[in-house]
Amino acid sequence: MAVECELCKQPIRSAAARARRIGSRCWRKLRPDQRAAIRRDPARIRAALSQPAPAVDGQLPLEPQEPSQ
Repeated sequence: MAVECELCKQPIRSAAARARRIGSRCWRKLRPDQRAAIRRDPARIRAALSQPAPAVDGQLPLEPQEPSQ
């Protein structure tokens, strides 16, 4: 029985991709937080993908910041 990617419906061949139910081509397109959520619970793929993107401008701070209290 061939396993299909949950996102693009293409066949999955590697054992790691079968475990997470997402093919490597689609896996590379996900954000790190989406990948972490899918690794925690592969059955909840749709919930992980519907998470909004973090509210940042995409730039890392150049200087260390003090933790806010």
